[in-house]
Amino acid sequence: MKGHNQIHAAFTWIWKSGCRPKHKVFFWLLLKDWLSTRNVLRRRRMHLESYTCVLYQAGVEETLQHLFLGCQFATQCWYSLGIDIYDQMGIFQAVEQIREQVNQNFFMMMVILMCWAIWTVRNDQIFKGIPPDVTRARAVFASELKILALRVKTKRTVEFDLWIQNLL
Repeated sequence: MKGHNQIHAAFTWIWKSGCRPKHKVFFWLLLKDWLSTRNVLRRRRMHLESYTCVLYQAGVEETLQHLFLGCQFATQCWYSLGIDIYDQMGIFQAVEQIREQVNQNFFMMMVILMCWAIWTVRNDQIFKGIPPDVTRARAVFASELKILALRVKTKRTVEFDLWIQNLL
């Protein structure tokens, strides 16, 4: 069957970003709501002791929107980058809002890597028992960003380095 499906520009922005393939696939899964949040595990009929968010706000189910936008921990992580996130919006609206707030060519790297950092801290809490900490999330974000600095095209190196300095 042939036809045209409207897809959000964020899917294009993922693949054009300078992120590593593992980050791109991670964020693609996030946008498709296929990331193994507790809500997705419930929908797949996997039994867990609890389906609530492990980072903050006990009693709130860990959905994609909650984990990356609505959770107090996520809000603090975004705020540490100078980004205001409103939990009433969907992930696509949040990406667009961040694009407007940041107004930089590298906005998608910021979005992907902060989501990666939140996911990493969440998994460390679940699998290693390490309490969530915004400073740790920022460290994961900064570490991944510095690795990406090696992948930036030569003509954008100065712009990227300046952006990193202002961001961190």
